[in-house]
Amino acid sequence: MRTFLLSATFGIAALLPHPASAQDASFYDCQNDRIRIAIAPMRLDRALARFTSITRCPVSIDTDQVRGRPIRTVKTALAKGRLTPGQALARMLRGTPLKSTPIHGGFSVSK
Repeated sequence: MRTFLLSATFGIAALLPHPASAQDASFYDCQNDRIRIAIAPMRLDRALARFTSITRCPVSIDTDQVRGRPIRTVKTALAKGRLTPGQALARMLRGTPLKSTPIHGGFSVSK
C-alpha cells in the first residue's frame, strides 16, 4: 500500500505544471508587441545595444555564421515607426549581408 501511495503521489506530481513551464508562460515575448521605435543608422554593435535597450529583446550574433566579416564596419539602416521588434530589426539589417531569426525570447543575427 505504501508503494502504491508513493507511486500515485509521484504520478500526480508529474502531471502538475513545472515551475519552468509556469515561467515560460509568463516570460515577456518581445517578438509580438508593436512599440514606437526610432533607431538611427549606426554601427551594428551600437545599433543592437540600442535595440535591446528599447525593446528589451536580447539579440545574439551567430559568430560561426559571421566569421570573417568586419562586423564593426557594418552600418545599420533607419528603423522608425510603430513596429514589432522583429520588423524593426529587419529594417535595421536592410542593406547589410545579415538577417535576423526569432529565437526563444529574442533574436539571432547571422549571414
